[in-house]
Amino acid sequence: MGKQNVVKHSLRLNLHNEQHRKIQRVFEGLNKEVHKSENQFMIKAMDFYIQSFEEDMEEETQTKKKRYVTVDSLEDIRKELEDSMKEELIRLLGGAIMGNTSIRETRDRGDAMQEGETAEDGLYATEAANRWG
Repeated sequence: MGKQNVVKHSLRLNLHNEQHRKIQRVFEGLNKEVHKSENQFMIKAMDFYIQSFEEDMEEETQTKKKRYVTVDSLEDIRKELEDSMKEELIRLLGGAIMGNTSIRETRDRGDAMQEGETAEDGLYATEAANRWG
């Protein structure tokens, strides 16, 4: 009876198959000084392949995780928007108290226009706000 800690697998190569012939050529040219045996060579090759595959799967999983918005990231965005709105409101109210009712400076601060918004849209909004205030 065989050893309990040894499992055997066989490998059959069809020499009419180009991929199998390529593997056979590797086995024939295997440097026995570097690799103890064909068995050890196959173990190292399969282990390398498995580790590579696992790393690719891990990277793919990390990429998928990064695509989703988490509750924490939404909370961070909410806080940033809230802080920005508070600063802008304080700036505008401070200007109104000081007698400056124009809000045209908001565009001069370097705020980017939203996608699809034109400079003309910003002018209309600014004029409307100035008339209102």
